[in-house]
Amino acid sequence: MKKLSLALIGVSALLAVAAAPSAAYANCQVGNCWGAVAYGPGGAWAYAVNYPARHIAARAAQNRCGGRCNHVLTFHNSCGAYASGPGAYSHYGWGNAMTREGAESRAMYECNARGPYCRIRVWGCTTR
Repeated sequence: MKKLSLALIGVSALLAVAAAPSAAYANCQVGNCWGAVAYGPGGAWAYAVNYPARHIAARAAQNRCGGRCNHVLTFHNSCGAYASGPGAYSHYGWGNAMTREGAESRAMYECNARGPYCRIRVWGCTTR
């Protein structure tokens, strides 16, 4: 009987965890979600999505970057991407669109207009 009770408690705990919304999705109301991508010297990049305000998303991205990112690009109910060339700050591009592919395409277009060998460094999409 004791083993059955422990098993039921374990299953209940797993179901509760599985049913709980992800922390990333709990931070904003769908339709008002902010995201940010951050970048800095030495190839530092980070992103944060699904925050209730622009400044909170920007701060979260900077925190995830360990304090090494000094540039932040924000987006609202959409996707954002950052691309850069091989050298730190050599050339870069930023894109914002309704899809990851659209944001990456725009970031690559802007980066390649400034120089060669661009790569997507970081991207993020809100839940909208």
